[in-house]
Formats: sequence, C-alpha cells, structure tokens
Amino acid sequence: MKIRLRERLLLSAPGLVLAAGSVAVILENPNADRLLNALLAGFGVLLVWSVAVAVRLRYPQRPLGTLLFVLSGAYGVQTLAASPDAYLFTLARVARPAVEALLIWVMLAFPSGRLLGRAERSLVLASGLAVLLLWLPGLFFSNIIPLAGSFVMCQPDCPRNVLFIADRPELARLFHLGFRAAGTLILIATALLLSFRLRQATPLMRRALAPVLLASIARALTMAIFLTQSAFTLALHALTFWAVPLSIALGLLRGRLYVAKALQRLVTGLRERPTMDDLRQVMASALDDPLLSVAYWRTESDSWVDALGQTVALPYPTPVKGRAVKILLDSASRPVAALVHDVALLEEPVLIEAVANSMQVALVSHRMEAELKSSVTHTAAAVEEERHRIERDLHDGAQQRLIAMRMKLGVTQRLLENDPRRAMSLVQELGGDVDAALEDLRALAHGIAPPLLVERGLPDALAEVALRAVMPVKTDIANIGRLPPSVERAVYFCCLEALQNAAKHAGPTASVSLTLKRSAQGLQFSIVDDGPAQLGAAVNPDGQGLRNMTERMKSVGGTLEIVQPPDGGFQVLGSVPV
Repeated sequence: MKIRLRERLLLSAPGLVLAAGSVAVILENPNADRLLNALLAGFGVLLVWSVAVAVRLRYPQRPLGTLLFVLSGAYGVQTLAASPDAYLFTLARVARPAVEALLIWVMLAFPSGRLLGRAERSLVLASGLAVLLLWLPGLFFSNIIPLAGSFVMCQPDCPRNVLFIADRPELARLFHLGFRAAGTLILIATALLLSFRLRQATPLMRRALAPVLLASIARALTMAIFLTQSAFTLALHALTFWAVPLSIALGLLRGRLYVAKALQRLVTGLRERPTMDDLRQVMASALDDPLLSVAYWRTESDSWVDALGQTVALPYPTPVKGRAVKILLDSASRPVAALVHDVALLEEPVLIEAVANSMQVALVSHRMEAELKSSVTHTAAAVEEERHRIERDLHDGAQQRLIAMRMKLGVTQRLLENDPRRAMSLVQELGGDVDAALEDLRALAHGIAPPLLVERGLPDALAEVALRAVMPVKTDIANIGRLPPSVERAVYFCCLEALQNAAKHAGPTASVSLTLKRSAQGLQFSIVDDGPAQLGAAVNPDGQGLRNMTERMKSVGGTLEIVQPPDGGFQVLGSVPV
C-alpha cells in the first residue's frame, strides 16, 4: 500500500506543477476575466492529469494513460496564450489545434489507447497533417494569428506572430480556409465513426463505452460547429473538453464496481457446486454475458468441441464478431478448455483471469469426481471428502475476502450520493481486495495450498498471515522444520480460520496471540484472543468454520479443542502427532 501511495504521489506531482504554472501565467495581469480563465485552466490540467494517473495505476499496460499525460501537457501549453511574450503566445497558438488532434486520438483509441482500425489511424493521421500542412504554413504569411481560441485575452492588441515571414494575406486566408474545411470534415467523420462503433457494440461493451463515446461525439460535433461558424464560448469549450476525461473516470469507476459484483456472483454460484452443464450458466450470469460458451480440447482429433461433442471454431487469436477467447492450460501448458466471451471483457484482465482460475478449479474437481467414481478402491465417501476439501479451502480463503468485499461494496453504494470522496477511496481499496482474492483463486487452481506454504513451510506461511491480519497478532512461532504436506495444510487453514473468527467476533480493541511449537508429543498450536465475554460467547462452536477446523485435524490424526473462558476471550487449541 505504501508503494502504491508513493507511486501515486510521484505521478501526481508533475500535474500539480503544470496546473500551478498555467494559473500563474494567466494571472500575470489579474482581472475578473483572467481569474475565471485561470480557474478553468488549472481545473482542466488537473482533471486530465488525474484521470491519466488513475488509468496508469489501474491499467499500466494501456497506452491510454500516456496519451492522457501528453494531452494534459498540451492543454497546459495552450494556456500560454494569455502571456504577453510573443514567443510564448505563438507557441500556445500553434499548440491549439494540436490539442484537438490529441483529443481525437484519445477518443478513437479508447479504451485501450491503441488505434485498432484503419479508419481510426487514418483520421488521426489526417488531423496531424492538417495541423502541419495547413495550420502552420498559414501562420508564415499572416502577422495576425486567426481563429481566436481559449485563453486569448489580448484582442485586439495581441503579441506579434514570431513565425511571420511575409505578408501574403490571400495565401494565409487560403491555408486557413483549407484548415477549417479539413478540420470540419475530420471531426464529422470522427463523430460518425464513434456513432457506428457505439451502434455495433455488444450490450456489455455498450454499457462500458457509452459514456465516453457519447461525450466524444458531442465534443467532435461542437468543434466542427466552431470551425464553420466561429461561434464558440470558453465555457462551452471547457465543458465539452472536460466531458471526455470525466467520462473516462466514470468508466474506470463503473469498471471496478462491475468487477467486484461479478466476483461476488461467481463465488456465490460456485458455492452451490454446479455440474458441468450448470457451470457455463454460473459464469455467464457472473459476467453478465448470456452468450458465453465453453469449448473443450479433444486430443484425439486435435480440435475444439462443445459440451455435446460437436466441433467448434474459436475466435482465436483475433476477436471475431464481438467475441474473444481465453484458453485454459494444464500444468504441462497443454490446452484443456476455452472460454468464449464478450470482447469487452478483455478490458478487465483481472476478472477474466479470476473466472479462468475458477473454471480450472471446477474442471479439476469434476475430473477428480469422475476418476474417483470409476475407481473400485475409492468409494463415494472419498468423492464427498474431496468436495469437502475444496469447499473448506474456498471458505477459508477467497470466500472470506469476497464477503468483506461485498460488505465494502454495500458501504460504497450508500456513500456515492452523500460522500463521493470516501466512496472513491473505498473503490480504490477494492483493487487490492480483488488482487488478493485472485491470488487465492490462483493458488487454489494450482494445488490448493498457498505458494508460501509449499515453498517455505508452515512457520513462514503463518507469520505472513499474522502480518496481514486486520487486528494486532502477537506471534510465538518456533522453527519446527518441514512437516508432511497434509499436516502443514491442515494446521495452516485451521489457524487462518481461527484468526478470521477472532477478527469478526472479538471486537475492534481485542488482540490475538498465535503460538506454534513442537515437542516430543507432537505439534501444538493455539490462537487466543482477549475479546469481551459477550462477544466471545457469540461464536458458534458448531458453525461451518469451526466444523471445518475439526474435520481438518481429524483427517491428519490430530485433535482440536475450543475453549471459551467465562471472563471473555476465545481459545483454539490444536495438536498433531508427528
């Protein structure tokens, strides 16, 4: 969390400096008009830069963040039009159409920041060429820079044009008429292309892209009217300019809420232990993608088949007709299954990874069940035990995190109207919660036990659990060496469940002690909290969590004792002969 905060501060600092510089330039000769312009300029720079920071932190692999940083910088340069210095004034007026070209790039490249189609690349190239071949040459032949724009407050006595070479008014007018015509056509084409993209989008993609595309269409049409009529106020310019980055920020917020809700629905559906036929419906409901389908790799024919065994073609590696594919591989990197999903979900790679890991767990579980049922030596009781083990691990790991996320999501929804700043803070915290839940699902998909437990043993794994607990945990963990994997796993999850129970029931002021030691009698561990008596008594010894702990100890030949002293607190004492 500290690293994340430091990174946010480092990314935000240049934006604050740029905004302060823009305000200082405009207020060099303060008056009422300049004060309004300074406020608009400072807000505009900070708005675009803040959205760029959010995109970079949330989606570091997207070029969109870099594009927004450049756009914010160009917007700041544009405010130099308020300076009396001729060189700064000319630089700002040259940058004015460059800001619009960059904004067209952002609008056409949303949400990834990459121009995926030939039409998009052509429009961005055309806007750049219009600036270089029509706008700039026109400045060489006119001492007065035409097309008054934002932050120009010097008329009629403006600084000289330092690019002026020769007074050729007819030639200058011809260049600028050509620039107006080209700019108008480019902006109208941009609006039409964005409208077509919105109309062709899938329902899920339309929900994600609609705010940004609608704001972009409004901006493009507004600027086209400005170029043809020259009737455009600073307020209208600011509102339409701000609409695009604000809609991007709204899209990021909606994306986080969607991911949190989808993960909650996914875990809820998996808790019902769906059959292979129902698994597709569970994932489709979680992702809000009714057309989601599952294909399976048939080694004998080297082909993909559906649940009925019919050969199917996958939209791989390039998405086709709004559908994309996620390939699931086994431990030997061989294809096992494939999720064919809405292409809009490619913008939420964390969610797709979580769904893929969940499906992998389900496939492993069902394969184990089929193998155990076909075995003479492994009876139905063994199948049920395997199911119980997976259910226990889901309960003790990802489910606990997602229940907390669901509670936080409920609080966020209530705060959105009354305290949006606090709501945004909680939404930002959800990113770390989603990552942690994904790690739990990934660990479950690759062998149930957490990686740290497998690699370094029980003492280090429990020490890490104590460090990330939500309440103070005093540890007394001896160096017991390595134990059989089944024993390490059973003790680890028992301690994890006991700490989670203490966090839920012991009260906000309570503390917990965790002890682990080894003697001639075997391995002993304890988790003891000092919560009030009435809170400790509220813990149900026959609840699912404590029942799971008892079953784990029995499976490795150990014992578990639950003690509730009359003066308060709660004690979990376990031992395993090793």
